[in-house]
Amino acid sequence: MELYHTTDADGISILNPDEEAMRDLLERLDDPGADEAEHPDVTLIHDPSAWSVSVFPSGTITLENLNEPDGAPRFMLKVSRVETLKVWIELSRGEIEKVQSRPWINDADGAAAD
Repeated sequence: MELYHTTDADGISILNPDEEAMRDLLERLDDPGADEAEHPDVTLIHDPSAWSVSVFPSGTITLENLNEPDGAPRFMLKVSRVETLKVWIELSRGEIEKVQSRPWINDADGAAAD
């Protein structure tokens, strides 16, 4: 089994959450005031590869490799929670190429995270 973990807006991590726990975490982004938190995003990190997908209340999701500090994150905008869950599941399984094949926008294209 691949090792992965989530981190919520409060900095609390869950090791290898199942699909239901991932869904619950994403649904919390729709709680009143979620977008006003100091760190409003939630993140899933695939530990062996250091790839991460962060999700913001607005529906913006970012993809970046934490081992590449100079690498700019890529974005997708207005992504549904259902589609985001699919991306998280792919990442949790280590399906990095599948995640990367999605229509990400490079930072240089002018996308903003929130």
